[in-house]
Amino acid sequence: MSKLIPDYVFDSIYDITPELLEKHGVRGVLIDLDGTMASHKAALPPEKLSPFVHTLCDAGLRVLVFSNNREARVGRFCQALGVDFISRAGKPFAAGFRRAAEQLGLPLGQIAVVGDQIFTDVFGGNRMGALTCYVQTLDRHFFWINVRYQIERGFIERGKRRMEERARHG
Repeated sequence: MSKLIPDYVFDSIYDITPELLEKHGVRGVLIDLDGTMASHKAALPPEKLSPFVHTLCDAGLRVLVFSNNREARVGRFCQALGVDFISRAGKPFAAGFRRAAEQLGLPLGQIAVVGDQIFTDVFGGNRMGALTCYVQTLDRHFFWINVRYQIERGFIERGKRRMEERARHG
């Protein structure tokens, strides 16, 4: 069960700073697309996403969009954003995470996985030894996504407590 608990819980990706990631030895970031960077209904990146991604890149972090969605959807989004991607990543299975680490040229221990799903992003990232950052989904108003959130809620709360405990102890 501990593999389902994120290392960090954030309201959105915009709360994640390069300083936090670097403090954990992170040099690369795998970011989920749908529900994390933008709603699954958004064809193109929101205006404030590009400055966020460039802040990570300017800090020397390698960024890769890591999505289970189709290449046509992910490719169009990432071309507009100006970042590399892996579509049909196969999260939470190990092969996709290994392929992403290889593409970044980094060991998984130096990678953060950022996403809005416990059973794909967090579980897969934790199994592979990455730092996991859960963010509240942008699509919670959709019925089935809200149902998923209700199932994940206990793990999210445990992640918040883990994060608060870490903050208290240094």
